[in-house]
Amino acid sequence: MLVRNPGNVVTREALRTRLWGESTFVDFENGLNSAISRLRDALGDLSATPTWIETIPKRGYRFIGSLPKTAAATAYLKGHHVISPHTPESMRKSLAFFEEAIALDPDYALAYHGAALVYILRCLLDDIRPLEGLPKADEYLARGLRCSHQPAMVYNTLAMLRTFQRRWEEAEKASNSAIQLEDSNPFVRMIRAQLFSCLGWHDEAIAVAQGAVDLDPAQPRPHMHLVKALYYARRFEECVRAGDAGLEVCPDPYIAFYSGFALIELGRTEEAMRRSEKTNRPETPQAVELAMRGFIAAHAGRECEALSALRVLRKRRESGYIPAIAIAWLEIALKNYADAMDWLLLAAQEGEPYLASARVSPAYDPIRQLPGFERLIALS
Repeated sequence: MLVRNPGNVVTREALRTRLWGESTFVDFENGLNSAISRLRDALGDLSATPTWIETIPKRGYRFIGSLPKTAAATAYLKGHHVISPHTPESMRKSLAFFEEAIALDPDYALAYHGAALVYILRCLLDDIRPLEGLPKADEYLARGLRCSHQPAMVYNTLAMLRTFQRRWEEAEKASNSAIQLEDSNPFVRMIRAQLFSCLGWHDEAIAVAQGAVDLDPAQPRPHMHLVKALYYARRFEECVRAGDAGLEVCPDPYIAFYSGFALIELGRTEEAMRRSEKTNRPETPQAVELAMRGFIAAHAGRECEALSALRVLRKRRESGYIPAIAIAWLEIALKNYADAMDWLLLAAQEGEPYLASARVSPAYDPIRQLPGFERLIALS
């Protein structure tokens, strides 16, 4: 159990159930302590300075040694390696590796988390309709939760999925399980921050997101989640400063977008436009990215650029899936509020994940008081 979940805490309760089952009555505490002691003896390990098995007081144990990867673990790691740059082709390759890992070891829960994550990302990146992709993610996670041991990332991906589905109580329960298993994992903290923001628990969201940055300051994703949490909390000056810090790490477009939105709220629209332009990528932007750039352009007085983005997205929508919410954002920025409401209604009907933040995002303020807005964003 420890080797199968390297780096993750295996709880004492999970070990008890696996070793003795539910119907056996033994002196569990001493029995488990004795089993771990014999393992350490065999490995020549010391509990005070472990190189193989780390004790997590009152919780369980974590395997921290280095062993050759099993074939399933190797396939899983390949899947995570090839998923970037999050293109349709890279995500299909990634899914193939996760499926290989599942075939090699059907009891390897991390592989199900990986496959579910691919389907969630495909929905976020306009590669697949949410009503098709999110149920697929649900299926994989259900299978992962039936494995003999569930690492934190299975619960974390479930928390992400339930947040996007606006099933708040289930999202919070899954996030609690993830943080209890692995509170030092920045990915667990990022998804928890996202959930807290959507629930309107802004101080908690910012604290958790800052914790993710502290744990992994060299990666752009933790910075992006902190910037986003500050934007949703309407702490715009802090958001801009956090964006500056994040952009020093990596010219990530989403760090630029969310801190750019804060600059708009502060009336610094030209600065927001310059920030957006610095993170332009040469490849054709995905719908959400194009819409965010157009949103900033409209507020910076460049309506022609926003209108051009709107025409592109409408055209793409005629021949394939484009998130309706991306078009709604541009309609809001261009002050076409009735059209924006129509597109938001379609987004709600199509189960689009970005609607999870509609209740708190300042981007929706111009239409927040319109008749039907509250009912619309409550649709599941």
